[in-house]
Amino acid sequence: MYQTQRTGRFKGSMITNIALAVEASKLYEEVTGAPLAAWIASAGMAPGSFGWSQWVDSLDELSQRNEKIIASAEWANLEERAGDIALEWGEDQIAQALVVPETRGAAAPVGSRVLQSLVRSTQDADPAEALQWAVKMAEVTGRVSGASTGLTQLGFGSEWGTLSFSNLYPDSAALDAGVAKSLASPEYISVFMEGRKYVDVSTMRRLLLVKIA
Repeated sequence: MYQTQRTGRFKGSMITNIALAVEASKLYEEVTGAPLAAWIASAGMAPGSFGWSQWVDSLDELSQRNEKIIASAEWANLEERAGDIALEWGEDQIAQALVVPETRGAAAPVGSRVLQSLVRSTQDADPAEALQWAVKMAEVTGRVSGASTGLTQLGFGSEWGTLSFSNLYPDSAALDAGVAKSLASPEYISVFMEGRKYVDVSTMRRLLLVKIA
């Protein structure tokens, strides 16, 4: 299974940009029959940043969805409108699922929060051991915090090989509670610190995203 991600930063009114991001999510589902979650960055990205994500079982399934999008005149019109206000686009990403979250973005309620942590392995780390640790870290985080936790490995572009941990909470109160539980858990802290053997701490990044569609 894979997760695809697209990000962009837009100029102009935040309200107008949110409406466009939501419109893209709805139109994508109308054209392809598949849900597309839309997110606004709350922290960790430049102001005006948005993201869209979806899950697919195979690259062939993604290709079939892309063919429908390419053939859609309505989608082409929306792309032109978005292009007029886009300041920059991030690298399109396809990530390999290592731990599939119980609740994925499209099924989460609007207003859900995702705490996303990204990190690269060290060059001298054993790849198999690093992945075993990452899967363990995701499992422990979900169990301790109560979040719907996922783990993917980015497969393309300059971020190729990066590990992405995602913790989804239904609202900000649940996020606060989950973070507090994690920090108070000796098991969580122990597994987290174990990661020093496998990850390059200089590459660590954290994002906070809010679901808008």
